[in-house]
Amino acid sequence: MEHKTIRYHFIAIAILLTLFFITSNFASHLVTPTRYTIDKTAAVYTTYAYRIDPTKELTLQQLLASPDALIKQPLSNISWDLKPQNYWLVVNLKNKQSTPAHMNVHFDNPMVDHLTVYQLDEHQNLLNSVKLGDKTPNLTLFQYSVPHIALTLDANQAQRLIIKVDTVGISKTPINIYGSKEFKDLIRSQSAIWGVFVGVLIMAALYNLVLYFGIRDRVYLVYIGYILSALLLMGSVLGFGFYIWPLSWQLFFNHHIVVSNYYIAFFTVAFCTMFLRYHKDKCRLYKTSIAFLWLLTVLGVSSYFIVEYTASKVFFVIMIFIYILCFTMIYKKLMSGFRWTKFYIISWVPLIIGAAVQPLELTGFIAYSFTTRHLFLVAILFEVVLMAMALADRVRYQREKALYHATHTQQTKLLNQAMLKQAYMALSHNQRSSTLCLIKIRHFNTLMSILSPQQGSDIVATVAATLEQSLFKRRQFANLDISLDNSPKVADLSGGVVAFISTKIQPAQSTYELLTSMVKLLPKHYAVSGLDLQLEYNLSVATPIENDAFDAWLQRGYMHLNQARNPIESSNTMTVNLALAAALQDAIRNNQLVIYLQPCVDLKTDNVTGAEALLRWPNAAQTIDIKALISLAKKTGIINELTLWIIDQACKTLEVLTKEGHHNHSISVNLSPKNLTIPNLIEKIENTLLKYNISAAKLQFELAESAFIEQQEEMKLFISKLKQLGINVALDDFGTDHSSLSYLLNYSFSTLKVDKSFVNDLSSNEKSQVIVKTSIEVAHNLGMNITIEGVKDKATAILLTHLGADKAQGYYYTEPLPLDKYLTWLATEHK
Repeated sequence: MEHKTIRYHFIAIAILLTLFFITSNFASHLVTPTRYTIDKTAAVYTTYAYRIDPTKELTLQQLLASPDALIKQPLSNISWDLKPQNYWLVVNLKNKQSTPAHMNVHFDNPMVDHLTVYQLDEHQNLLNSVKLGDKTPNLTLFQYSVPHIALTLDANQAQRLIIKVDTVGISKTPINIYGSKEFKDLIRSQSAIWGVFVGVLIMAALYNLVLYFGIRDRVYLVYIGYILSALLLMGSVLGFGFYIWPLSWQLFFNHHIVVSNYYIAFFTVAFCTMFLRYHKDKCRLYKTSIAFLWLLTVLGVSSYFIVEYTASKVFFVIMIFIYILCFTMIYKKLMSGFRWTKFYIISWVPLIIGAAVQPLELTGFIAYSFTTRHLFLVAILFEVVLMAMALADRVRYQREKALYHATHTQQTKLLNQAMLKQAYMALSHNQRSSTLCLIKIRHFNTLMSILSPQQGSDIVATVAATLEQSLFKRRQFANLDISLDNSPKVADLSGGVVAFISTKIQPAQSTYELLTSMVKLLPKHYAVSGLDLQLEYNLSVATPIENDAFDAWLQRGYMHLNQARNPIESSNTMTVNLALAAALQDAIRNNQLVIYLQPCVDLKTDNVTGAEALLRWPNAAQTIDIKALISLAKKTGIINELTLWIIDQACKTLEVLTKEGHHNHSISVNLSPKNLTIPNLIEKIENTLLKYNISAAKLQFELAESAFIEQQEEMKLFISKLKQLGINVALDDFGTDHSSLSYLLNYSFSTLKVDKSFVNDLSSNEKSQVIVKTSIEVAHNLGMNITIEGVKDKATAILLTHLGADKAQGYYYTEPLPLDKYLTWLATEHK
């Protein structure tokens, strides 16, 4: 981190500490009025009693006539409830001072409908009565927002206050009696908190409005709705709404307080949904959120027509589901690695605490105090401040994301051409050398015709990561973005081309040779979607020219790249036709291939004992060389899937042959050494035999000598397991490899198949006859059968019989045939 950045961080921390100091100093001047009621500050004694009237018909005279019905307990013991009932509260006052006591009785519930205060002397004579409450007309704003009465007790005088609370909503009405000074402190503290709250929320609303006009994101309008709903709700609960809304409006809000609760709930869920961008995902949670918003709307409208105490109960239940829904949405985003949720999550902590305390305090489950009364307001204040930080973090993230997309390739997450150009311009400005180095993955466009964009991007990213490791310790290659910790040097130019810049002044050939050595370290194979792709590369070097523009510099690099000879040539000169590989894989999976059968004939009896399964693709879009196709399958890794398909088709064919009466007919299938990589191959072969109810002795595998060059131990174990299963194994193309005889000693073969190269001119070539005869003798002496391939005429077949060969196959008998024609041939030519 730069020193300048650290200095700015210290300044920011200092500002934060200063703000905390100002806030704490301001708070220290705010008293907690409920601690300084009249009984704690003067010699005025109070006693309390109450009575609950569920009939709502009790009168003052009836109350006074039945004093025994009063419950002589503190008013904090009252069980306030959301029911249609009246509450009669009795406060007995006795001034034992020698001077008058000037007092204010505060009824801390500005939402109460009707509140009547009866002032009686010690002989139960009515001195005065006062009507308060939001349904009492012609009160002052002060009386609506802070329901209270002024009272003076002469020296040694006693009075009784009887308060009747009649409301359809929240009935809890805490009563606090203050001296004149303490009541002024209450108003001062309360007004200060209200002012801070309203001021901060208005500033937050303006801040979000500015963000909306700047960014045009609806989420800011939704949050403004949340802020206004918070002002609306808390203005009714605490009373300051009478100073920010017209009187008739605020009275309407008070009478429909439950609607305000649904209002804030609606915007809470809507903001949670949009802030976390569920409206972009259109997932199940988004649909649930939309349905829940409709439910809140319907319930909010319905609460206009439902009595308040019933509507309140419904809302308290709905609050549970609001928390569940919002927490679920937050949790899902956290698990998905959502970037800018930290401040949003923190902002829920005070909101949860305050939102839980307020209804519990209003319904009497939590003791009343000035702090608990204003806790939800303070919680919203903290939540709004934290949310402003969350929105700022969101803006910063979106700006960083936009910058990232402008400087990176979206699929590979690598630096793009813009960053290559920026580095080139910086080097040119500093008059430093800039040699362009390009490396391209050969056949990349063909590759992309069969792979998904993400798979292609993964290949490029893998190559780039290997290249970065090679460039990391070489100082001659320029960093393309020094603002990143890893200082990447490679840019993705798309199309399988990556680029980097050499700043070393040297001949182009030297740079080319260096790149050639680096290309040798790049991946040569890449496994994806069942394909084992062989990767090859082209490279080019473009040296700078005086007054060279970036586009011309880059164009020269591409021109050299297209003309470049591949420095790392594959030992196999066959170009991998990936489109054909994809078509082959699709043909396998859609059963578009077939197997043809070339019979194997017993030379002594002239009976067909079996056949070799040969692959054909009858409906291919182009003429297919089967040998080249098999080579392609091996090169791309499709060979395993192809072999399993051929084994399945061979067993299926054996099932048909058995049903047609050819009970001793076998089929041979060629295996590749790559097939050893098939997981649980022996188990899959056995399952296929069971699937078609085929005896293992009817299936034979042929292994070419080339299969034993590598993985000899694995191949020996594999052949042993096949023998245990009852499957015969033939050594194919015998005599074409210098180690043929060693294979006979080390492996358990049942059959030798002599390569057709020894049979082409067998009748006229004595040396070929010696080799074939020797092979026959070796096989028989080792207890094996021998089959001669490539028999083209009768003379060769007769000669092979004379030499002692067991079986033969070739075009003399028939060309490879599909199953239906093969069955016909068996029925007409060989029975």
